[in-house]
Amino acid sequence: MILALAGAAALAAAPAPAAAEGTLVPRKVIALYSRENIRKEFKDVSYLQLHQHGEMALNHLGLELEYVEASGPLPDPASLDGYRGVVTWFEQPESFSDPRPVCRWLSSVMRSGLKVVMLGYPGVYSRNPKGPPALSPECSEMLRALGAEVHGAYTFDPLSAHVALSDAKIMGFERKIDLFDAPTVPLVRLLPGATAYLTIALSEGPLRRTSPVALTPRGALALAPFFLYSNSEVEPAQNRWIVNPFLFFEEAFRLQGLPRPDVTTLNGRRVYFSHLDGDGFFNRSELDRRKWSGEIFLTEILERYPTSPFSVSMITGYEDLAAFNDDESKTIIKRILNRTNVEPASHGYAHPMIWHKGTLALDIPGYQMDARKEILGSIDFINKNMLPGRGATNLFFWTGDCLPSMSDIALAEGAGVLALNGGGGRFDSRFPSYSYLYPLSRLLGASRQIYAMSFNEENYTNLGLGPHYGFRELIETLERTGRPLRVRPVDVYIHYYSAERYAALESLRKIYDWAFSQPLIPVFASRYVDSARDFFSMRVVKLGEGRFRLEGGPSMRTVRFDRETRTPDLTASRGVIGFKRELGSLYIFLDESDLREVALSKRPAKGPYLSEANFEVFVWKRAAGGVRFKKRGWWKSQLVLGGLAPGRSYHVRGAGLDALLKTDGAGMLKVDFPDSEHSRPARDVSVEPAS
Repeated sequence: MILALAGAAALAAAPAPAAAEGTLVPRKVIALYSRENIRKEFKDVSYLQLHQHGEMALNHLGLELEYVEASGPLPDPASLDGYRGVVTWFEQPESFSDPRPVCRWLSSVMRSGLKVVMLGYPGVYSRNPKGPPALSPECSEMLRALGAEVHGAYTFDPLSAHVALSDAKIMGFERKIDLFDAPTVPLVRLLPGATAYLTIALSEGPLRRTSPVALTPRGALALAPFFLYSNSEVEPAQNRWIVNPFLFFEEAFRLQGLPRPDVTTLNGRRVYFSHLDGDGFFNRSELDRRKWSGEIFLTEILERYPTSPFSVSMITGYEDLAAFNDDESKTIIKRILNRTNVEPASHGYAHPMIWHKGTLALDIPGYQMDARKEILGSIDFINKNMLPGRGATNLFFWTGDCLPSMSDIALAEGAGVLALNGGGGRFDSRFPSYSYLYPLSRLLGASRQIYAMSFNEENYTNLGLGPHYGFRELIETLERTGRPLRVRPVDVYIHYYSAERYAALESLRKIYDWAFSQPLIPVFASRYVDSARDFFSMRVVKLGEGRFRLEGGPSMRTVRFDRETRTPDLTASRGVIGFKRELGSLYIFLDESDLREVALSKRPAKGPYLSEANFEVFVWKRAAGGVRFKKRGWWKSQLVLGGLAPGRSYHVRGAGLDALLKTDGAGMLKVDFPDSEHSRPARDVSVEPAS
């Protein structure tokens, strides 16, 4: 069992403290699961349908999940002050040998005011070897408290049934309702106060109308097979959301009007980063059989794009193998890791392939798996031997199956290591659904693994067997995850063996060329990890209507309001440097402080504000009708300011620029700087009305 005891203990022992002023906005949701539903030998929550398919949408709405195994100790509902509710996604009607304790706990959770959202099967039917499964009185009462009477599944004739009601904003999101997809239909009668999103009329049976997808006074339900279509009989397995998970979860957990911390956007631009695992460095390249792929990657990518940041790792155990320990390889590795556009990282010592078994990619004489040597030892080796005169790295990329244990993750966190990998996902013509996208992280007890945001090239090239040009398909995923909803930053995740073959390298160049032509903001991978970690550490406190205090999480620099018509009151707000409307949402940009406040107003914003920039902004100050700030970025710097006097000239000084520029009729000022800072320190910029 991965975290039944540890997760429940953490929940019970660490309730969120009450805010000194205002009301804490709960962002945590308990994901109640059954260990029996994990169909793998390794009983890890990462294999759960909820984690693989549903958690991403909850993260997008600003929520975080904490998984609790239902047969273990369940937290006292009185300790759940910082929690919004419970979500279940049981994969079979009978998920427990005795479901009554689970039902009693869910009833008490609802009495405490938390919402309960049921996906898939209710999972609380009692096993009956002599007949059909049945509901115990405790479980029937729990479902009634939720707002529904559930009468089991009914085999029906789809030709004699029809859809009597379908809420267009919720249903038919990626696939229309098809009654021929459903051999059985769950029989659900809603109680007063519940609102049906889907009602099916039957010509016969115990109920003539059933509503398997509904909003209820104490939560919601979306029962199989009418919430996610799945077909595992084809390759690749196909999924489609029938319900709109974003709107469904928003209504189920009553999230309307609340700010969502957002990792996808920084200063009005979609975040971009690229990170490389150390595998394949010593593969001979087709481009020059005398050279390793690592050297080709250096000359064809890192040196070709000197103004773009890359986070690049190495596997340090090669230095203890005679076949690879030579001056030439050391020289190339040092040239790579000491480039100004490279952020060094470790990819392990012997590269664990299966972390819980301790299997290794490198066979190093006398060595057996040691998590401390893999994580901390490999980083220490890089700092001492590969980075002479350069600041130390503390970045680690998980290896192999990317399923480290709770103690492995805690080891990295305790040493201040920023770690990335696992997760990912794709969204393209072969995998045409948001359900193929993994969430932000994997939580084990009190330790959290931050996931990569894309699959690497292995997923597109059949583990390197071909087609070697397959990685170019990543562009479709990057486009689809950027609009109409921006649910992901751009993450170009690769290995050295992308430089092994012509087709692979050309595909990678095509991806980079696409990325460099987009309105993005480039950062190192560690910057993304920082913001993802602060997504979970930020506390949101509601101070009043349209007023929120954001506590902690200083690396989380964007909050998003969906379908918001108001704008920030820059005078009443604190730590707000700008905003932008895009994709139907209001993105609000924050400064680097630990305490920020957002006040929304129906009146237009007054005073200068940042509308967008492709670089990071620090020490933002409004003064004398203009602004002063520090900037640090990579690509040729671009800036748009709003809230200035229309048609007026402004003097822009700093970062290589000394110019008079004029605002347009809406008071917007566009500034193109001649260069950027790259790895250099931040530079001062002032924008003042011209005298």
